[in-house]
Amino acid sequence: MKLNKYQSNTALQENHHQIFIEQTPTAIAMLDKDMVYLAVSQRWLKDYKLDEQDVIGRCHYDVFPEIGGDWKKDHQECLKGAINICEEAPFYRADGTTQWIYWDVRPWYNAEGEIGGLMMHTGDITEQKEKELKERKFNTILSDTSEIARIGTWEIDFVQEKVTWSNMVYEIHEVPLDYEPTIASGFDFFEDEESRNRIGEALKEAQEIGTPVNLNLNLKTAKGNNRWIKVIGKVERTNGVSTKIFGITQDITSSMISEQKLTVAHAELEAIFNSDAIAVITTDVNGIINRFNKGAEKLLGYTADEIIGLKKPELYLMKEELDEFKNNITKLFRGDTFVEDENYNYRNENINDTRQWTFRRKDGSTFSTLTSITAINSSLGVNDGFISVVTDISKIKDVKNELRKKNDLLNLAERISLIGHWKWDPNNDIGSWSDNLYSIFDYHIEPIKITFKLYFDMILDEDRGMVLKHFENANETKVFQKLRHRVRTFSGNIKTIEILAKVFCNEKGELLEMIGTCQDVTESKKAEQKIIEAKEELEIVAQKLSYQNKQLADFTHITSHNLRAPVANLNSLMEIYKLTEDERERLDIFQKFDTVINRLTLTLNSLIEALKTKISDAQEELESVDLNDIFEDTTQTLSGSILTSGAVIKGDFRELSTITYNRIYMDSIFLNIIGNAIKYKAKDRAPEIIVKSKVKNGRNIITFKDNGLGIDLERHGHKLFGLNKVFHRHPDAKGVGLFLTKTQVEAMGGTITATSEVNVGTTFTIIF
Repeated sequence: MKLNKYQSNTALQENHHQIFIEQTPTAIAMLDKDMVYLAVSQRWLKDYKLDEQDVIGRCHYDVFPEIGGDWKKDHQECLKGAINICEEAPFYRADGTTQWIYWDVRPWYNAEGEIGGLMMHTGDITEQKEKELKERKFNTILSDTSEIARIGTWEIDFVQEKVTWSNMVYEIHEVPLDYEPTIASGFDFFEDEESRNRIGEALKEAQEIGTPVNLNLNLKTAKGNNRWIKVIGKVERTNGVSTKIFGITQDITSSMISEQKLTVAHAELEAIFNSDAIAVITTDVNGIINRFNKGAEKLLGYTADEIIGLKKPELYLMKEELDEFKNNITKLFRGDTFVEDENYNYRNENINDTRQWTFRRKDGSTFSTLTSITAINSSLGVNDGFISVVTDISKIKDVKNELRKKNDLLNLAERISLIGHWKWDPNNDIGSWSDNLYSIFDYHIEPIKITFKLYFDMILDEDRGMVLKHFENANETKVFQKLRHRVRTFSGNIKTIEILAKVFCNEKGELLEMIGTCQDVTESKKAEQKIIEAKEELEIVAQKLSYQNKQLADFTHITSHNLRAPVANLNSLMEIYKLTEDERERLDIFQKFDTVINRLTLTLNSLIEALKTKISDAQEELESVDLNDIFEDTTQTLSGSILTSGAVIKGDFRELSTITYNRIYMDSIFLNIIGNAIKYKAKDRAPEIIVKSKVKNGRNIITFKDNGLGIDLERHGHKLFGLNKVFHRHPDAKGVGLFLTKTQVEAMGGTITATSEVNVGTTFTIIF
């Protein structure tokens, strides 16, 4: 088909356009209305990495599938006559890269003036943009760093005498941004003479010989705050003359304060380490001791020279405790299911352990310690060894053991005496009971909440009014008097309890707390009743004894009367017998002697028979007597005197504990001799009495030894056991006890002797 002249010119024109586009040095693409490529420049192909592709005749969106809907919409607007220009935008490529481009997209027109498609003129500014972003990032980091590190820049123009500060320098000096700094005004911020002289000398040397500036100075801001700053400056010289100096100013207040605190802390740590009041021991990664302070020397008895670099802690540790420590640490860091591994070393763990250890001194003695062992980590987090802080707790442990013993004794005393203690806060109605108080109330399971209602509900109805009134009175008077009442326990038993308490108040006199004891006096209440009954029985016995005493008095009177006459008669006959010389008279008198003697014999026999009716035969009352029981009964009977005198009485009946004897007599013997030992004690010392039994040569022997006043036996020995014989001026001395004791001993076929030294003591020996 042959083209006409117009058509031929149009085709030629388009061909020229294509050739022009292909040869242009910028990235240009010509597309038809269907966004199909008609022509592209070589630059276009290079910018978009299309060198090896033939894009002519292909759709723009097929070549660039990553183009989104927004750009497609803009293209349609341009096909309608719009022009789209963008100075920069990211183009996210399908391969994941980002390409920064600018563009100018506009329609092209054919000869008829109709839109034939689009002309796209673009430029790849990726390299320029990345540099810009990198610079912006650098400036941002620099700005952030400056803000965080509080670093500002400054410049001094020596020629124009002009000073320039960055915003941070203004902030460090705490001046407004419209403040105009000068060289002279800069000195106003350094009040101390040393800082002023140093900055002045540094600026002088910088200007005269170009010396750089590097100073730490104490600055006082415009608001009066003290700050430490670091000033670094570099000099710019022209033809040997310093023209400018520029540099940085950093606020180092925080680091200086930290450094000062660190210095103080280091000094304190050194003081602690060098103290002899606490032991500090460190080891290296191999377990060798590398620090051993004075406290450790004092505690363990070794010198540092004997230990450092030479010994391991095993020197003073107990092997069984060290093995236990290793096992505990292994389980802690490796678990209970850990299988022994010869390459595992517990020293590599980040240990922080506090426990009691037993240490062994150089002299071999041991003592208890509380030791904290902490791993020392290097800057890389690697364990470089351990530090141990050791405290001698042997005395504390002794005190704790003593307190535990005393607490056990207190608990035992509470159980023995049936006493428990309690505490009650009446404002919040919160109370607490001791374990033994729970036992008194027959409660033996988990502790419960103690309130006044709980206690009050257990009081017998008849006693509640009295108890309530008692507590009200204690609240008013702030004094708690002794209170005794009955309760029904958790198990239903009725008991009588006695409560003692102390009331605690605040400064305003308001009741805060009551603390007291509660004693189960049920049995003692019964005992009181028995005592009352016994007292009544004793009164009856006393009446009988009074009657018997009267009989004995009558008996004594009869005896003296009946014996006096025969004896007087015998005396008279004896006088007559001596005076007469007639044998017949003497014979007659002698016969009368026989009559009087028979009469006297009859009288004595009658008296003996009468005496038998008054007293029983001691030999008929024999039994197996336990000396321990006798000793216990005697000390109980004399308990008042023992307490008053502070007497210490010891009994040793291990060799001979029982004797067949009259128990009443044995009671009397112990009571008389021990009672005398207390009665006749020395004024300058407490009585010490030792009663001991033994068997010697088949005979049973008991000795009573005391440290009392003693007796001068050379003067009084012949009358020691006489009736109504006394040897010391004591208001209660009657001279009956030893007489009665001797009578009782001898009545049973035994003997009693004494050895004594004045102001040393006396020993009585009884051989049964």
